[in-house]
Amino acid sequence: MLLRLENWKGPLLESPSIAWESIVRNYRYAHHHAPTLAMFAIVCEPFYYFLWRYLEPGCYETLTLRLIGALLCVPLLFAEQATRRRLEPFLAVIFVVAATYCLPFLFCLLLLENASLVPDSSDISIIWPMQYTISLVLLVLLFPSGGLATLLFVLASLGAWVTFWASGAETTSEVTRVFWHLMPVYIFILAAGTVFNVKREVIDQEKLRAMAQVTGNMAHELRTPLLAMKALAQGIGIYLPTLIRAYDLAIAKDLGIEPIRKRQLERLRTSLREIEVETDHSNVIIDRLLINTTERPFDDHPFADFSAQQCVIEAIRRYPFAGGHERDLITVDLDRNFMIHAPPVLMVHVLFNLLKNSIYYVEKAGKGDVTVKFVANARMRTHAIVIEDTGTGIQPQNLRRIFERFFSTSENNQGAGIGLSFCKAVMDGLGGSITCESKYGYYTRFTLRFPRPRHV
Repeated sequence: MLLRLENWKGPLLESPSIAWESIVRNYRYAHHHAPTLAMFAIVCEPFYYFLWRYLEPGCYETLTLRLIGALLCVPLLFAEQATRRRLEPFLAVIFVVAATYCLPFLFCLLLLENASLVPDSSDISIIWPMQYTISLVLLVLLFPSGGLATLLFVLASLGAWVTFWASGAETTSEVTRVFWHLMPVYIFILAAGTVFNVKREVIDQEKLRAMAQVTGNMAHELRTPLLAMKALAQGIGIYLPTLIRAYDLAIAKDLGIEPIRKRQLERLRTSLREIEVETDHSNVIIDRLLINTTERPFDDHPFADFSAQQCVIEAIRRYPFAGGHERDLITVDLDRNFMIHAPPVLMVHVLFNLLKNSIYYVEKAGKGDVTVKFVANARMRTHAIVIEDTGTGIQPQNLRRIFERFFSTSENNQGAGIGLSFCKAVMDGLGGSITCESKYGYYTRFTLRFPRPRHV
């Protein structure tokens, strides 16, 4: 069975722990920048080796350890592609190992080795303690979780000391003094970074809770009159056919009543049904807002087995289209049907969010359409739902951030920035994935990849 780790599920999480949860969450926070950081490390590791050898001829430097750090960063160049192939857990581990090795471990070791070369700690170049300090600042920026950053800093420093002793270097009082002299600064960086990062996370959580509270209050205030309107419409609907027949008889008998225009009479026959449809439409919008602002979407929704075809048909049937023109934008290709193991309500709302975005950008572009189709990978035994629109597309600088909570590219405050982050939370929680490809001005394609149900 797959175990849920807050909003993330996967086959590797057979024994979830707080540390693993923190690693995965931190990787998600930084993975969009991982290729850039990796490229920077791959270039800078050998570059700084030769630079310090030139500027500080007598210093301790090691090309071997520098190159090891560069090689550790190579897989991170493919972080985006690896996410699409469900290799995120492995990249999360590599990211932690590479960041810990390249930052606190390597710079702590260089500090210790260079301190052992001088007779007095005051003679050591400022380069080495400064690099170690900067490495800690970068570590805190990469790992917002204060506990995880502290743990990695301590483990890296211990590892550097063990490597230092194993190299046969002499541990003098000057080495110890250099290391511990700046320890209050290191502790301050960890404490301050943790406080600021926690505050930022708390602000995001409070924003989500505030949205949930406002949405909940609105839902409470709106559902009652909507329910009353629907009940009244249903009550009138019981007797309306009788009243219309009585009107028809009165007209046939020429009883002198004022006639109703034919078009208005036809409208009257369908108006009650339209009222019911509009109230259901409003309730669907309220449901979508409530579910999107849920912090733990899986808590209140049971899992079930259902077909992807059934899910897509239900989503399109229930989607609150603004009119027939919006429904006409959608084309479906439901061949290659497959089974999904998930909460049906959540999957329908994931499709709601993606359909809403696609329709919005098609209408914004004034061109294009929306296609929903299934794709299958027989070799990997995976299936996917693809929703593609040929609207405005997404600008490249925004594409990496679209799944971040509260990030929105909609104009005039049309979006709150929680729809796509909700979709990602749901897909990650199922052990699947959601990815986006786009070419600005041409198309946007969202792909929902599902794991194969284990009992199927």
